Amino acid sequence: MRPGRPDFSALESIDVEPINKMFPGYKGIGRHGYSRAALFKALVLQKLMQLPTIEALVRCLKYSPQLTCWCGFDIRKPLPSTTVFYRFLGDLKEKNGQELLNQVTEKMVVQVAKHTSSEGMVVIDSTDIPARERPENEQLGSAWGHRTASEEETELFYCYKFHAAVLLTDIGPLPLAGRLAPANVADVELAPKLMSKACQQYQMIYGFRPEYYLMDAGYDSNDIYKNTIGLQGQAIIKLNRRNQKKPPQGFDENYTPLCPAGQAMVFWGSDKKHLTIKFRCPKAAGRQVECQKECNCDNSYGPVVRLKVTENPRLFCCPHRGSEKWQKLYSKRSSIESWFSLLKEHLSLDKMNRRGIDKAFVDVTISMITFLAGTLAQMKQEQESLKAA
Repeated sequence: MRPGRPDFSALESIDVEPINKMFPGYKGIGRHGYSRAALFKALVLQKLMQLPTIEALVRCLKYSPQLTCWCGFDIRKPLPSTTVFYRFLGDLKEKNGQELLNQVTEKMVVQVAKHTSSEGMVVIDSTDIPARERPENEQLGSAWGHRTASEEETELFYCYKFHAAVLLTDIGPLPLAGRLAPANVADVELAPKLMSKACQQYQMIYGFRPEYYLMDAGYDSNDIYKNTIGLQGQAIIKLNRRNQKKPPQGFDENYTPLCPAGQAMVFWGSDKKHLTIKFRCPKAAGRQVECQKECNCDNSYGPVVRLKVTENPRLFCCPHRGSEKWQKLYSKRSSIESWFSLLKEHLSLDKMNRRGIDKAFVDVTISMITFLAGTLAQMKQEQESLKAA
């Protein structure tokens, strides 16, 4: 490893100002105090190098003066012991420490977002994180739960769930809000808070609100749709049929209205200002359908049906659920799954080795900060390459 490579660049990209403000002139216990910013960078280095324990991190720092220097430690002085790191982690798991981690994360998200363009979409989902503690110890915050909301999911897992709201940009997902909860907390319980926080952060960054909120069938709840309208957005959610065998009379399975001949009408646009969606006669719109003019309409434009989204926001949306645009929007929901996979495979998100939900929160947040630091480092390298070209 050498300066300029991704690991070192990522450490340089971390905004340590909030850490220095929280620990001004910290002296610590013992002969020499240690920079809390340096300790924090070392924890990020642990994620970057996928070191399984604090003990492994300390051994790595002792082996490499370069790593020690990159973190910000004075190589002329003794290195921090595992006890020093665990005390620092203990500070981070307290309320003030968690607020500090959130502050660092939010500032780094803003730094990254300033160099991106938004697609106007927020994606919300959750992922399982195996718990370190034993199932009988309920005081530590984990619980039995399903990994997904699918009806086919029958096996229970003892874990936490990380619930996140990410914004989609031209360089990929960026976290706007996150909550760690026991696995038995339903996705729909935390979604409104994530949506409100994501909307607030999005508006602060770009000056306007997100247009769409993308979620899977586990979030198919009337309250979610109403909450989205309250945020001046549109929910793009796959329907959970809830054992419904047939759609209501006069509609197909995508809740497209049927013409008098029983044919699905053609979606013909939406009015976002008035939250209405418009459908035309399929034959008048150029579709090849069997029709004996059951509608008794002599107008060449054909019959028109307008539906107001607010009448049933779960079934009706702008754009219409059966339209090509809706499918294109929903397909982008998978980006958050790729983001979760990246955090798990490369930044040890699912490798908890300490017990308790507060400690797990610290580990999860440091993984996110490491991701953001790496993203900033990569963007900086790309900008330097363009200048050199």
